Amino acid sequence: MIITLENTQKKVKLPKDAQKLMVAGLNAVAKLHGLSDETVVDVSIVDDEEIHALNREYRDVDRPTDVLSFALDEGDEPELQGGPEEHLLGDIIISAETAVRQGEEYGHGLKRELAYLAIHGCLHLLGYDHMEEADKQVMRAEEEKALAQIDLSQDDILRDMLLAAAVKARKQAYAPYSKFKVGAAVLAKDGQIFTGCNIENSSYGMTVCAERVAMWNAVSAGVTKLDTIAIVAECEGPCAPCGACRQVMEEFGVKTVIMGNTKGEFEVRTLAELLPAQFGASTMKKKSTRKRKTAAAEDKEE
Repeated sequence: MIITLENTQKKVKLPKDAQKLMVAGLNAVAKLHGLSDETVVDVSIVDDEEIHALNREYRDVDRPTDVLSFALDEGDEPELQGGPEEHLLGDIIISAETAVRQGEEYGHGLKRELAYLAIHGCLHLLGYDHMEEADKQVMRAEEEKALAQIDLSQDDILRDMLLAAAVKARKQAYAPYSKFKVGAAVLAKDGQIFTGCNIENSSYGMTVCAERVAMWNAVSAGVTKLDTIAIVAECEGPCAPCGACRQVMEEFGVKTVIMGNTKGEFEVRTLAELLPAQFGASTMKKKSTRKRKTAAAEDKEE
């Protein structure tokens, strides 16, 4: 398949490898439906304003939607002698802003939502629809087949899910003094996700970071074995946790820290990298063992 992909909007910074994943999804559809290598699909990523205008003009719908598809091979076309060999399948228009909202709502992040919308739009070009329930089920099954072909690891899905949960939690932040809102989402070893936001106080020392709120929410629910935490704030570069939060992460077994920002940038680090020479329960046990050995030695001497 010949795919042209153009990002014409500037309101949303696309995640790393997002466009690559969209192309992979479209190629999966092509493979599953036996489309020729000369099949051409044009994909445009726009903002809500532009897709809203297209909806008004072509569908009489006065609102932005997530994706529009315009098939170019509907009906009979005259054969062109000596013309191009390409098969012009159609155009797919995707709103990045709507994709952000839906990625947050469904909890799987922007990158996966964009890939899904590309697949969904391509299936529309092939004649699939979802107006009737029976047709919707058929189309959904085809979407799942294509998604299964995409090389998207479970780690990527989990990372996007945690970042999306942290972005959502950030909206509840109480930061009237610093104006620096932070959201966090922590994954427990049993698969549960707990979120938190920073909560400030006029007595600054009483302020609590989003990371600790998320972890304490987990502990309050009786969950003390944690695994991965994601942090999101509006800042240049990924947002790193403070030293106090790193120590609390060590207390409850956090191994991986996903540091992100509202621009979609992120960095994944281990807690061991962020908190070297850790002091925790294992250190206390070693200290207690040394005390017992020393006490035993002194008893023998007596």
